[in-house]
Amino acid sequence: MGRQEEESGIGVCPFDPNHNSTALYTDGKIFSGTVADADSRNPLILRKSDKLIRTQLRDSMFLNEPNFVSSYDKDDKVLFFFRETAVENINCGKAVFSRVGRVCKEDEGDAIRPRQNTFTSFFKARLNCSIPGEFPFYFDEIQATSLFGQGNYKPTKDSGDRSDMIYGVFNTPDNSIQGSAVCAFRYSDIADVFRGRFKGQDSIRHNWLPVRWDLTPTPHPEQCETRSQDLSYDSLMFIKTHPLMDEAVPALGHMPMLVHTSFKSKFTAIAIDWQVRAADGHYYDVIFVGTDDGRIIKSINKGKGAQIESVVIEDIQVLDEDEPVVNLKVLSNRADDTRQKLVVISKRRIVSVPLHRCAKALSCSKCVALQDPYCAYNKDMKECISAELGIQNIADGKHESCGPDDVVVKEEPAVTSSPVQTPTCACPATKDQEPPKDKLQGKDESGVKENPPTKVTNDGDKTDPEGNTGASSQSPKTGGTQVEILVIAVVVSIILSLVSGFIIGFKFQSCRNSRDRDSVFYDSKCSTLQRGRNRLSSGDNPYFHTDHTSLTPKQMNYVVNVKNSKTNSGTETKPVTKSNKVYL
Repeated sequence: MGRQEEESGIGVCPFDPNHNSTALYTDGKIFSGTVADADSRNPLILRKSDKLIRTQLRDSMFLNEPNFVSSYDKDDKVLFFFRETAVENINCGKAVFSRVGRVCKEDEGDAIRPRQNTFTSFFKARLNCSIPGEFPFYFDEIQATSLFGQGNYKPTKDSGDRSDMIYGVFNTPDNSIQGSAVCAFRYSDIADVFRGRFKGQDSIRHNWLPVRWDLTPTPHPEQCETRSQDLSYDSLMFIKTHPLMDEAVPALGHMPMLVHTSFKSKFTAIAIDWQVRAADGHYYDVIFVGTDDGRIIKSINKGKGAQIESVVIEDIQVLDEDEPVVNLKVLSNRADDTRQKLVVISKRRIVSVPLHRCAKALSCSKCVALQDPYCAYNKDMKECISAELGIQNIADGKHESCGPDDVVVKEEPAVTSSPVQTPTCACPATKDQEPPKDKLQGKDESGVKENPPTKVTNDGDKTDPEGNTGASSQSPKTGGTQVEILVIAVVVSIILSLVSGFIIGFKFQSCRNSRDRDSVFYDSKCSTLQRGRNRLSSGDNPYFHTDHTSLTPKQMNYVVNVKNSKTNSGTETKPVTKSNKVYL
C-alpha cells in the first residue's frame, strides 16, 4: 500500500454535514465551496494544492451567506453554482439571487498581498430564470443543476445542432408563492457575460451601476493569465472591488422549460438524458426532475423553433411522501435497453427505475398519446416498444395510422347457464294450461335461465305476467313487515318529540310569568346568578335605567394619598364626585 497522510479538512469539508457545500478534484487540485468555521460565518471558495488560495476573507461583495449547489471543470476555469443574499439589491430589501461564479485553475494569487493568498480571477454573475413579461416573475433560488452535456433545449433533426449547456432547478422563496421551474443555460452565454461589463458603486451611499468601458482594465480581467502575479496594480485593485458582472445570464428560450406550482411539493434535483433520438426523426433532451415528496417528473420540450411547450410524460411516486429526492443520475446505454436506468437517491436509500415504461401502453393510440421519445408502436408486433422506428407523434399525441381496431380489449368470459341461480316459480297453474317443464324452470330456448318480470300489488304480493299472485316458497314475505315497523317507529318518535316540547315550553312559560309578577328576572330560586351579575347596578331594581337625566350623582369621599411633608402640608382633602351608576 502507498503512503497515507492525514490532512486538515478545514475549507474543504463543512463542519455541518447538512451544510450546502461542493467540491471538485481536477488537474491534481481540489476546488471547494464551503465554510471555514463552525458557525458558518466564513464562507469561501478554496483551491488546495501546493499553495492555498481562497476568496476574500469575510467580504460580502464576494460571498454573502452562500449556499453552494455544484461545481464543474470547464476549459481553463472552474465554475461554481450557488445562491446568496444579493448585496446589489440591499437598497430594495433583502433578496436571494442565483449565481454562477468562476476562477482560473492556474491562478497564483495576489502579488500585492501574498500572505492573504486570494484569487485574482473570481467573478460572479446572476442567473436569470423567470417568466417574461412587463413585470417578470423570478425563480431566484437555485436548488440543483444537471451535469454539463451536449444538448439542445428544442427539438432538432440535426444531430450536430447541440452545444455545451446545463439545466438547473430554481424555486421561489418560502414566504412567496410556492413555485419551481427548470431553466437551461448555454455555456457560451455564461462566458459572454463574464466578458461583458462589471457592476459597481462609487461608495456605500451610491447605487450599483454598470462600470464604464474606459474604466475597465485592459486586457479584460475575464482572461486567465498565465501568471496572475504579473497583473498591474490598477488591474488588481479593480478586481478586488468589482467581483460582480453587470448582466445576468439569460435562460435559453428566455423562459423556463418547466414550471410547477404547488403548496405541497417543490423541485429538488434534476438529471438529463441528452439528445434521445425519437421515431419522428427529432432529437430531444429528456428531463427528469425529483421533488421533496418522493416523486419523479419526466418531461420534454416539444415546441417548434424557439417556442417552448413542455410536455409532462410521467409523474410517478418512487419514494415515500416524506422522503425528498436528493440527487438523480441517468444511466443511459443506447445499445442495451435493459441497462437504461434512472438512479434516485435520498438520504435513506438508493432506488433505480427504468427510463421508460412503453410496455404499459396496450394500444397504438395510447402509445402515441404518451408523447415519449423512447416509445413507438410497432404494428407488426402490435406492441409499444422502445425503438427509433414505428408509429409516433410527439407534437400532437395522435396518429392517423392508429384506428379503433388497434385498441387491445380484454375478452370477457362467455356467460353460461351453470353459475346462474334463479328461484323456481311456485305459481299455481290450471290443468287446461299446464306449462312445459322448461318454462316452469325459467329456461328459454337457449338454455339460459331468465327471471320473469314481476310487479308488486298493493298488498305486497308479486304478480306474474299471467296475472296470478302468490309468494315464493323460497322467499318469505318480510318486506311489508319491515316497512310497517319503520313507519310505527317514526310515528312514535314524532309523538314523543311533541309531548316533550310541550312540557318544556310550559315550564319556561310558568317561570317567565312568575318573573314578571315579582318584577325580577327569575323567581327566588333562579335569581341568584342574575343578581350576582348585576351587583354594580343601582337600586333594588335589577333593570338598568335608560333615563340618565333622572339620576342624581352622589358624593363619595375618596381619600387622596398625600405624603406628609412641608411642601404639601396645606393640601386640602376634597371629596370626589363620582356616580356609582354603571350603564351597558
